[in-house]
Amino acid sequence: MVRTLKALLAFSIVLASCAKGPARLQDIAALLESAAPGDTLVVKDGTYADVILKWEGHATRENPVTVMPETPGGVVITGASALKIYGEGLTVEGFHFDRCTASKGTLIEFKNGDALAKGCRLTSTVVSDCNPSRRDVSYSYVHLYGRENRVDHCSFTGKKNLGVTLIVMLSYPDCDENYHEIDHNWFGPRPVYGSNGAETIRIGTSQQCMQNSRTQLHDNLFEKCNGEVEVVSVKSSENHIYGNAFYECEGVLALRHGDRNVAEGNLFIGHGMRNTGGIRIVGEDQVVRSNTFLGLAGERFFSALALMYGVPNSLPNRYMQVKRTVVEGNTFEACKSIEFNTGEDFERTLAPIGTEWTGNTVSERQTTPEPSLEELRAGKGAYWFRPTETAAETKEIVLPDGLTVLDKGMVIDCPTVIKAAPGAKPEVRFAGSRSECMITIADGGSLTVHGIRFNGVLTPGKSLARGIVSTADDMIEPYTLTLEDCIFENCGESGFVPVRGLKGTFAETVTIRRCTFDALSGDAVNFAGETEDKGRYNADDILIKDCTFHRILGIPVHIARNGSDESTAGPYVTVKGCTFDDCCNKVRGSVVKIIGAQVLEISGNSFIGSGRGGYSIRLDDAPWEKLSVKGNTFKNSGRILSNRDL
Repeated sequence: MVRTLKALLAFSIVLASCAKGPARLQDIAALLESAAPGDTLVVKDGTYADVILKWEGHATRENPVTVMPETPGGVVITGASALKIYGEGLTVEGFHFDRCTASKGTLIEFKNGDALAKGCRLTSTVVSDCNPSRRDVSYSYVHLYGRENRVDHCSFTGKKNLGVTLIVMLSYPDCDENYHEIDHNWFGPRPVYGSNGAETIRIGTSQQCMQNSRTQLHDNLFEKCNGEVEVVSVKSSENHIYGNAFYECEGVLALRHGDRNVAEGNLFIGHGMRNTGGIRIVGEDQVVRSNTFLGLAGERFFSALALMYGVPNSLPNRYMQVKRTVVEGNTFEACKSIEFNTGEDFERTLAPIGTEWTGNTVSERQTTPEPSLEELRAGKGAYWFRPTETAAETKEIVLPDGLTVLDKGMVIDCPTVIKAAPGAKPEVRFAGSRSECMITIADGGSLTVHGIRFNGVLTPGKSLARGIVSTADDMIEPYTLTLEDCIFENCGESGFVPVRGLKGTFAETVTIRRCTFDALSGDAVNFAGETEDKGRYNADDILIKDCTFHRILGIPVHIARNGSDESTAGPYVTVKGCTFDDCCNKVRGSVVKIIGAQVLEISGNSFIGSGRGGYSIRLDDAPWEKLSVKGNTFKNSGRILSNRDL
């Protein structure tokens, strides 16, 4: 009886919809209950916020029910919204999910509770800029459950938070041997995240590696998908990855777990850019055939081709031995690295065995013509969507000679330059009624400062500043910071740090040149906010050059990437030509403390009466990290601590 009433209600809504034209988005669930195979339900164009949509199909893959807007892209879904596609034979076409936030797990998933999808399709749909306020909050754009579903001609872009963009889920018995198709999609630029867990596509998990997924991933474009080393992470068996293009991606197609996967006819274009890679192999009976690798500059895990060393008696989430790999008919041109011993170390001791290398071409120069980016984009993604990139105008603040007093902190939410007027020597102090940083970089902001003296002395009757240049507590956007010819002095509390990147924030570049740090009770430069052993870090490229550090009680330079995870290639750190005088002489103290920098140069620095109770330079480095510590001088100063002989 209840089912009959529901059907009658749905039928009445259908009649009303036919009489009045397109339906409201909120009415589609009821309309679907009585929709017949071959029907098309049209949604009235408009912007819909904070909607949780649960759409069930009652049709077939060959003759589906279709839900679409009046005009492609005409329905924009935003806010705290989500879509659940389940049942059988439902096609969702032409919607735009823009600036949504997921409350749990994912924005679009092919299930509702335990009800999975079969023969359903998401097509010509866009998911753009759907991020939380913090980058370390994790969720995905799409979770693909069930069997025989398809995601095609969709555009996915603007993802900056933790979490895989699209995951094929194998967590139900009805998800094995799924024969999903993921094809002709455009995966737009994704910035370096600085941690594991930022793949663009993942098929399965390490615990499901022996399950046959048989997903077809083909004819997609991955454009500058730089989140982590694994652009595509295959963690199941018998998948077919073919005809895809990887354009300037700082990462690889990783056959990470599972066996009998085939990667063929894919194109990798690097243009010599840092960490651009090809295919990395773990497991048994993998096939790499007829792929083209052009101008890839990555090494080790980012190599054009990397066969991994295995772990004896490996746990599922580590590294199974590589066995019987077929590498045939591939073209490698102008690629920096092809490796058959990637990751060999104290744990990974099993070399690949039974590798068949036939009919491959390797050359130092690139002679194969490559398609243009416009040609690669053709036929990929939603045809009606073209992302626009508008550069924000740079704001310029010129400070006059003399004292400038801040009664509240400055918030930098656009590209900003703060500089001294010609011939001027400005000094900035804080005199706020509550404790703030003098300058806070927020989302959308990047900062360049030239020739300013920042004095952290307490103003009588006012609050002490918390810092001088810091990030906001909540950030999703990466930023850049440049400080040149500045002075940071008189910061009299241990928590008062002149230059700091907080946990959960990420700088693409930090450049500090010809700056002076004097009379500080805390650290001077701190990008060590990620304290968990998860391989996360706060800044990708850090250059500290020709600076002077004098009378520093805390750590003058503190940078950390904790843990041994190898899913990223940074940070890249250079400390060069600096002077450290009377710095951090506490017991077990450190003057330059750098943990886990994967490319590090410390050269031409002078340590004078510094680190006497501990170390002038304290490193915690892994065997694969590239370290150069040379040309430094030490007078009445501490030692160097490293995991290797420097």
